[in-house]
Amino acid sequence: MLLAYVYKLNPSPKQAQTIERWIHLLRLQYNFRVRERTEAYEQARFPVMGNYCFIETQAECCPLACSLSKGALYGNPWTAKGKKRTPLAQQDANLVDLKQERPWYREIYHHVLQQMLKQVDAAFGRFFRGLGKYPKTKRQGKFRSFTYPPGDVAFKGNKVRLPGIGWMSFFQSRPFPNAFSIRSVTVRKKADGFYISVLLQDESVPDVPAANQVKTAVGVDLGIKKLMSLSTGQTIANPRFYQQMERPRSQLNRAISHKVVGSRRRRKACQRLARLEQKVANRREDYQWKIANSLVKQFDLIVFENLNIQGMMARCKPKQDENGKYLPNGQSAKSGLNKAITDAAWGSLKQKVKILSERAGVLVYEAVPHFSSQECSECGYVSPTNRDLEKFICQECGHHEDADVDAAKVILQRGLDGLGIYLDAVPRVPRKQDKSTPEEPVGRQGKSSALVGEPGNPKRVPAMGVIGVEGSLSDRLSAFMAVN
Repeated sequence: MLLAYVYKLNPSPKQAQTIERWIHLLRLQYNFRVRERTEAYEQARFPVMGNYCFIETQAECCPLACSLSKGALYGNPWTAKGKKRTPLAQQDANLVDLKQERPWYREIYHHVLQQMLKQVDAAFGRFFRGLGKYPKTKRQGKFRSFTYPPGDVAFKGNKVRLPGIGWMSFFQSRPFPNAFSIRSVTVRKKADGFYISVLLQDESVPDVPAANQVKTAVGVDLGIKKLMSLSTGQTIANPRFYQQMERPRSQLNRAISHKVVGSRRRRKACQRLARLEQKVANRREDYQWKIANSLVKQFDLIVFENLNIQGMMARCKPKQDENGKYLPNGQSAKSGLNKAITDAAWGSLKQKVKILSERAGVLVYEAVPHFSSQECSECGYVSPTNRDLEKFICQECGHHEDADVDAAKVILQRGLDGLGIYLDAVPRVPRKQDKSTPEEPVGRQGKSSALVGEPGNPKRVPAMGVIGVEGSLSDRLSAFMAVN
């Protein structure tokens, strides 16, 4: 199991200056290595023509000059045994020449430089595996951290020794858990100071319970108006932290635009905006960790919907008329939806639940989300007319419920079917009633009110007696058909 604990550093002014200088130099070297690998790859694909003079015969030649490696231009591409080096090994071998040509890089700890090269290689590896975009050079403000490998950083109480920087104190908010070994340590610069992220590892990972050991399960429907709707009927509000800070953020942006570019006042205004953004992120992180802890404490199985968040936030395709003029395609309206999805941070929330579930031995499953909001959780009838905003009334059996809660029940059923678990064997109540889940009043959660007497489709207005019929699904269905 891997854990990451974050602590705030308390460096001296000289140490803080050293950290900032290291980040600046590492960013420049990162950009240089990205461009180097790009140029080497382009030269291997399209060799460059170049003329040169042979000294002995004084003849002019015109060969095809290109890089021997597709991933690096500098450094020896061959090992001492005659084997070809990988791009990472070739760039690593070039660090000696780098320190001779640019002596200021000698002050950076050599393992930190090597970890930066691994970061470049990992970025290109993700691209070639189809897991990410092509690596780009990073401007100032986008490269804010460096990493030490295992065994380099030493801890003693509330003090930490960073090689090349020295001993400094940090705010030890919680001790390291027992049986965990320290892996890597990352130093990161944020708006309000410097932090270290300590990666801890424990080989004795608790086993995830088997499907037949699940005693309590819950389905989770993710949304914007309500952040989460559970199959138990509970809804969790979405505070929209980013939207709450919209006004002060716009004020700070206007203040920045009025300052001279490169001036000290503009830099201070940017720092105030960065602290505001960090405050929003911290509030969201705290809220999501509380939700994740509450879910893991209550249930043995948590079923999410496997959403394609990146596809949901994709730009609308442009529309053109016969003359080639671009027509409105709804992108301006969709930008507000994209901002709300980003503020909800569904992917981050699911990742926190998965992290805590590994520690607690809770099973997390992602079900197919297709038409879950249109499917009845009682009879399985799927129709787009079943749902009307936040209300759900089945056109087939008359089942009525909050639309998001009904979707959560459908997601739970799909997860149980995918794992081969019978619904009757899983209680609807959690194993532990947890009161730490952040909630807001029902009026702010947007929960639907009573559906009796709702206007609309005649089949959506069943009689009072039909809704109140007790018994099995077949009894309620026969009563509904008798009335209609």
